[in-house]
Amino acid sequence: MPQRFPKGSCLGSDLGRKSVYCGKSALKAAASRKSAANSPRPPSVDVLSAAHVESLESRTFLSATYFVSTAGNDNNVGSLSQPFRTIQRAANVALAGDKVEIRAGVYHEDVVPKHSGSAGKPITFEAYNGENVVVSGADRVSGFSSYGNSIYKASMPWTLGEGNDAVYVDGKMMNEARWPNTSLDPSHPSLAHAKSVTRSGNSITIHDPNLTQSAGYWKGALVHITPGEAWISQIGTVTNSGPGFVTFNLQVLDSYEVPKGGNAYYITGTFKALDAAGEWYRDGSGTLYLRTPNSDNPGNHDVEVKHRLYAFDLSGQHDITIHNLGIFSATIKDDSGSSRTIINGINAMYVGQFLPSRNGWGIPVNTGIYLNGPSSVLENSTIAFSAGDGVFAKGANSVITNNVIHDVDYSASDTAAIRTSAYGIKITHNTIYNAGRSGILHTGASHAQIMYNTIHDVSLQTTESGGTYTVNTNGGGTVIAYNRIYNIHAGGYGSTGLFLDNNSSGFVVDNNNVSNVDNALKLNFICRNDTIYNNTLYGTVFSVSTNHKGDWSGTKIYNNIFNARAIFTGGGSVYNNSASSSGGHGAADFASGADISSPALVLPSDNPTGSGRLATGTFQAESWSSQSGVAWDNFSGLGYADGGDWAAYTGINFSGGEKTFQAGIAAINGHGGTIELHLDNVSGALIGTLKATPTGAWNKYVTESTTVSNVTGTHTLFLVFRGGTGVANVDWFKFA
Repeated sequence: MPQRFPKGSCLGSDLGRKSVYCGKSALKAAASRKSAANSPRPPSVDVLSAAHVESLESRTFLSATYFVSTAGNDNNVGSLSQPFRTIQRAANVALAGDKVEIRAGVYHEDVVPKHSGSAGKPITFEAYNGENVVVSGADRVSGFSSYGNSIYKASMPWTLGEGNDAVYVDGKMMNEARWPNTSLDPSHPSLAHAKSVTRSGNSITIHDPNLTQSAGYWKGALVHITPGEAWISQIGTVTNSGPGFVTFNLQVLDSYEVPKGGNAYYITGTFKALDAAGEWYRDGSGTLYLRTPNSDNPGNHDVEVKHRLYAFDLSGQHDITIHNLGIFSATIKDDSGSSRTIINGINAMYVGQFLPSRNGWGIPVNTGIYLNGPSSVLENSTIAFSAGDGVFAKGANSVITNNVIHDVDYSASDTAAIRTSAYGIKITHNTIYNAGRSGILHTGASHAQIMYNTIHDVSLQTTESGGTYTVNTNGGGTVIAYNRIYNIHAGGYGSTGLFLDNNSSGFVVDNNNVSNVDNALKLNFICRNDTIYNNTLYGTVFSVSTNHKGDWSGTKIYNNIFNARAIFTGGGSVYNNSASSSGGHGAADFASGADISSPALVLPSDNPTGSGRLATGTFQAESWSSQSGVAWDNFSGLGYADGGDWAAYTGINFSGGEKTFQAGIAAINGHGGTIELHLDNVSGALIGTLKATPTGAWNKYVTESTTVSNVTGTHTLFLVFRGGTGVANVDWFKFA
């Protein structure tokens, strides 16, 4: 975050001067200077704070700062006191070196910057003062009416196509109607299993006594199946069904992927499957049918549907930084024409949604954070919930570091928490868990570094994948080292901690700690000139496994610890391995994984429930609907509040259960007073009085609270300030 310094003596902050509050005279002086704001590009300072900037007026500002707020207007100048309403408005004017500071709230946008930054002078989009900002790809659906059987319906006029839509209730993704029913945990679904399978060409019939529905019941629906060895999922259309069977068309790929008894499957694509709480279905006429998790009226909840793929589309632009933002139901992408994209400190949830392809291996490239431009960085971020990748990086010399990535590839496709095919990429200090297939998938590029990552509980819905997985790749010195990999098990050929699959040569694999996996290390086919040493390889089936095909000429395996059987293909050198850590064998001690927590994304309430905004939601004090005498305080809220001033907030919905009023308050010694809470007008019913205790500085906020009277219904709340000059600054408030 950039450092922000006071720009005058009358900002409601204690600067150590004798007079620390200048009151209305400062505002009047500032107002006389508003003509200075009519330049082609909005000023980089708050026009309401420009009265005392003599020491800065002689300087030339080489960059600007634009402000965005949900309470702003795109016809404003983009200053702190006159912010834009949309991020896109700021993105249209921001140039190299400029910053876009975004105030708290949810922004339903696909932001496409019009300009690039330059080396060392990026265009930065960030949350102002660390406030809770979310850029959302989902929009609200309302107007539900009862359909029957706890199902409600409403118009949903848009769709992203079959399998690409997603429905959220109170920020949590619901299940598209399916059989068998499952929980709302996409990484651990409940699945049916074929008792036996018969085949005639591409016509597949699953036999399962749990299919008790009448003849033709599932016709036209979709079957999702992980066929044969269950490497990936495919879908097929049902042509016939009856008690005990379902027949569907499927593109059979090879002898290893022919459906067979025991394969997992489930059925979607029909309203008939909507029979459980937490399910939805959209028909061809644009009607959404929904049964909430509580089987109650969706009008009691915030219901949203995915409407846009991207929160930021940086295609063709370079030197763009995205910092400290929340991303919901959308992703960020750049393309091969982009470069030096920096994504730092984001919290992204539900970044991509799609169905597996008919052939199983063909997948969208933009389901996760998509870094296609060279020298890009994703760091210090949390990426959670994606049908495909958490991150897909194709940009050479990019860096993915210190991130938490979890609950990805719940479509059971050929994706991963981190998938890359980039030269010189660095993947370090990430924590990865809950993936349908692999943790890190690296193919087709050399000179990569995959180091100090923690990977566990992957391969949840497929088999023969890896904690780290590479296939048909000349690593060219790619290093896989100091990773901790554990808890990976699957059926079929099992799953592997460190997997050099099908002709993977030129890798250096050292000092990894692998435990509680089916196969700790596996090399298949021609794997030449690989160097594998100082690893702890604890497998439950094999410490080292292979398919015994091809050769390992030039490959060296030494100084490793094996706890289980190890088998090798000819041509390699295997020596000085041990069943214990004595003699310097095995992985060194090291710290791995991300040094950040993995918090849930909290959506600010921008779409109120029922009539008005819930009183228990958090309100930004500067988002008043009307006011008298107050102004933005140039820090993060409402300021310049003298006795008799007020601010009004419309449409606040009280349930009757609210007992206290809480607010973030700042005041200085010698000032302070009270804030009265009135309903519907300045002299309306008084429901509480909050004492504004001095905190020592106008930007030192503390939480104060007071009890309130019982209130029900929707009202306009008036904060009425009582006292002398400079009662208090208010950052936020809520009822509880």
